[in-house]
Amino acid sequence: MGARVLHWYMIRPSLLISFFVLSLFVHAADELKLKFKDGAILSGARIYVPAVAHSTGNPDGRGVILMYHDKLYIHHFPYRQPRKVIRVIDDDVDNGIYKTAAAMEELEHYRPHSSTLDPSPRELFYSCTPSRIAFFHFDQPSLNVLSRSIAKHSRISRAHKQAALKAIQNAYHANPNPAYYNTPLHSQIWQREADRDVARYQNKVFYGKWIDQPELAPVTFRKLLSARRKRAP
Repeated sequence: MGARVLHWYMIRPSLLISFFVLSLFVHAADELKLKFKDGAILSGARIYVPAVAHSTGNPDGRGVILMYHDKLYIHHFPYRQPRKVIRVIDDDVDNGIYKTAAAMEELEHYRPHSSTLDPSPRELFYSCTPSRIAFFHFDQPSLNVLSRSIAKHSRISRAHKQAALKAIQNAYHANPNPAYYNTPLHSQIWQREADRDVARYQNKVFYGKWIDQPELAPVTFRKLLSARRKRAP
């Protein structure tokens, strides 16, 4: 018996280290790097999967709710200014002479959708700016990331999972629709409302605008955001 106790004490540190490393791996595996079509990048996002019954927060055909730094993420839907790009004009004549022309780049990013019928889940105690993000706002690599994460998540019901995965496929293969593209006016209207709402609930949410403008963030996030900007290439 004494030998067994001694053996346990000898192996206990290595077991504790193994459990600690495993917990870190599981924690990190839930963190996603997502890019929006408007150019915003969210590194370390989590898909919100409610632990309470009858929640409206599950991923489904309408999109996904994200958590960032353990707070409800509110996207700011910035307008992405197109730039001039130089394109080579191919006239199908192989004479070694190439013509170029300046053109405005084509940007596929969509305006925010606001609906009073889709408030944030009650258990997150934020009922203002809608937090659910439709899948067509993400670029294709991010849709792949979301699809894999939702497909393997054990706490998402089969019905919600199927609806979300189908919506992701539709977003992945959808043709661009300029009729719904974001504009400076749509972005301004959304941010005017979100700026006001977020200011009232700064302890419950993380606002996407803070990533580009850390000076607007609560003090608790400023150091984190400043460090992130310094690390960025």
